[in-house]
Amino acid sequence: MKSFYYVIQTLLHSRGSNLIKIISLTLGITVSILIFARQAFEFNYDTCYKDHERLYVVKSIWDIGDRHMESHITMGPVAGAIADAFPEEVESATVTQQWWRNSGWFRDNNRFTCHAMTGDSCFFSTIGIPLVTGNPNELTNPDVLFISRSMAREAFAEQDPIGQTLTMSRQLPMTVKGVFEDFPENSSFYGVRIVMSLASSAKHGWGYWGWRGGDSYLSCIRLRHAEDFDKVTARFPELVKRFYGDDSSVKYAIELTPVKNYRMDGGVSSMRMVWILLTLGGAILFIVTLNYVLISISSMARRAKSIGVHKCNGAGGNTIFGMFILETGIILLVSLACMALLLVYLRESVEDLLDVSLAGIFGWENIWASLCVVTFLFVVGGMLPGYIFSRIPVTQVFRRYTEGKKGWKRPLLFVQFCGVAFIFGLLGVVLSQSYYVTTMDRGFDPMRVVVGQTDFGNSENARSTLANLPYVESAASGSNIFLDGLSGEVLTNAAGHDVSLRWMQADKDYIPFLGLKMKEGRNMAKDGEVVVNEKFLEIMNMEEDPIGRQVGKRDNVMGTIVGVLKDFPTSNPAYEPIQPLFITYAPNFNGTVLLKLKEPFEENLRNLNKDVREIFPQNDLVFKSYPGLISQQERSVTNFRNAAVLAAITILFITLMGLIGYINDEMQRRSKEIAIRKVNGADAASVLSLLARDVLWTSIPAVIIGTVGAWYIGNIWREQFRDTSSFPVIYYILIALGVLGIIVGCVVLRSWRIANENPVNSIKSE
Repeated sequence: MKSFYYVIQTLLHSRGSNLIKIISLTLGITVSILIFARQAFEFNYDTCYKDHERLYVVKSIWDIGDRHMESHITMGPVAGAIADAFPEEVESATVTQQWWRNSGWFRDNNRFTCHAMTGDSCFFSTIGIPLVTGNPNELTNPDVLFISRSMAREAFAEQDPIGQTLTMSRQLPMTVKGVFEDFPENSSFYGVRIVMSLASSAKHGWGYWGWRGGDSYLSCIRLRHAEDFDKVTARFPELVKRFYGDDSSVKYAIELTPVKNYRMDGGVSSMRMVWILLTLGGAILFIVTLNYVLISISSMARRAKSIGVHKCNGAGGNTIFGMFILETGIILLVSLACMALLLVYLRESVEDLLDVSLAGIFGWENIWASLCVVTFLFVVGGMLPGYIFSRIPVTQVFRRYTEGKKGWKRPLLFVQFCGVAFIFGLLGVVLSQSYYVTTMDRGFDPMRVVVGQTDFGNSENARSTLANLPYVESAASGSNIFLDGLSGEVLTNAAGHDVSLRWMQADKDYIPFLGLKMKEGRNMAKDGEVVVNEKFLEIMNMEEDPIGRQVGKRDNVMGTIVGVLKDFPTSNPAYEPIQPLFITYAPNFNGTVLLKLKEPFEENLRNLNKDVREIFPQNDLVFKSYPGLISQQERSVTNFRNAAVLAAITILFITLMGLIGYINDEMQRRSKEIAIRKVNGADAASVLSLLARDVLWTSIPAVIIGTVGAWYIGNIWREQFRDTSSFPVIYYILIALGVLGIIVGCVVLRSWRIANENPVNSIKSE
């Protein structure tokens, strides 16, 4: 109890240094815990299903000509064929379509937005999500659906949802036949609150079902025993040959991906990013821990006598060690409380940055990561200074102990300087690449363009109505926009080989509306006319005199080329190469509707959505900003950029506080030496030079090592991009010099007073 009392008195007596400790710990713990917990969450993705070790996702592998493609999108019959071929090994199989993201559903006049998908009668048992109520066999019937528990509560409150009706996009009523538990946040299906029957897809023609195309399905297989994996996959070539045949120009194969690897294998995340972020989090944790140790050791000159007094009164080394551990524990608890307040206050921004809720980050499956961070900081930050302080002899009551004790301080400063150089070098790379990605030319103009999805009964009347609104400048429509890629189509090239290409439909206004640049020829004007890009001509061996040539598959002619577009990205230009594209003519104003609005853009977008609800009450038409959709696509890059900025600010702040503490300690320790030098003729500049040179011996090699580390990690991060910005070695050198300038500037500012002080005052105080 006495130890606790003395610790509290010590903390109150040293309020200034303890405040610095709490601020630095709060910042460091917050950032490092968020990084480590987020990566723990990443490793737990898709492990939420019952017996997830037996659940697999089917992967399609295509080799068409010299193009190799892998995707978890399959043809419809694949899952059933696997289940039929391996009845002893496969417990169940299911297939689903996931086209309805942020779809609109209506109960009376109330609109609900959620993700929706299709599923068959084996969907819930295969995936491993429990049903609250309902018979899964109902999913064999068309126009029925199952809803999640949260959707049932939101749409029907306390009423029984079974037998009730929800209408998709104001046009297609469906009957609720069951309720399932919500998909957890660490599920790739998170946000899906409606599962429509796969029979509805067949009834309404939402996708082709067969072995000759239409690969738009996600197929999942649940094995009876995980040990049967090799046995099943070994016979896949035979299975594919039986159903797909042996086409010499198109090679098709299938594999099974464990569901826990589905997210990373599909490219949504990557181990590269995980390890980079773990390196970043580890650097912050290591620096904040060593900074705490540095500040603690720097107080040795001030606290040595009080520890000597404790020992004179009978306290042993273990007692002193325990007191320091207790002090560290109290400071750490206060810092954790400050972190909690900070997260509550910044909850929305933090969740947006992490793309995960705080409840998900700190769930019981991931809490171990946060506990590891706190334990590391407590053990290293408490035990190391505690051990040093416990060895202070009793004689310190009578003489100075800390004279010349720099052995611990320089290595700690070295690590912190290394961390600052590393994070600022990495930040430079990230800022350069993120600017390059977010400003690259997409080959078309999305500014002031809004996008909506619908089908009009009278398309020409709808076109005229929308185009004549006072805030609308022009209108166009097509089957897609250029954002996440286009549908695939196989055509036959001039050599008679089948080639995989990207395909879409568009009206006559689509190409000029987006400002796509024509290399030769003209725009489409009627059925049977096709516009292609330069990459299409290269792949199809049609680079000479393409205008007037027909394109199609085998004997099926799809149209005649009338124009050639200059190449532009049809998918995410940061990661995907230019795709071969052909566009066929669509006369109707339906599908993806595009409008160009006048300024002020945001106000006119709000007015448009308000007016559309009144003009087309039978359509669920909601327009979104095209630039906003592009910004969402770039979110992974901008989020990492923001994380790097946050880490850089945190590390710089923590390191500067540690450096200031070190300088203050050096000023106290060397005040007599500096005074004697000034008495002997040294001026302020020479004193400042002496102190700066002392720090530079530590900082220069540290900054070099940190900058080299930033170059290495930065290049690993940039490998994921198709094109990268220029970041020559001179930029790294300038960043390193900038970091050294900050360090020297801090030394000069903190030393200025004592360097210009009357040396008599320093000698008198000795």
